[in-house]
Amino acid sequence: MFSHAFDFAFSVNSELADASDVSPAVLRAALVRRAAALSDDELLEACGRFDTAEVPRDD
Repeated sequence: MFSHAFDFAFSVNSELADASDVSPAVLRAALVRRAAALSDDELLEACGRFDTAEVPRDD
């Protein structure tokens, strides 16, 4: 059994260069909006696997 870590890019506009004015709610809304807008094929392309680890089975 393997556990895979993926990254997923999306963007958010804000007033501050360090994004300290971006709330968790704004991040969540942008992430959900981006994911919902992609076809299955586009979603596979947008998610980059960056790590894999073997894990024990939960049998």
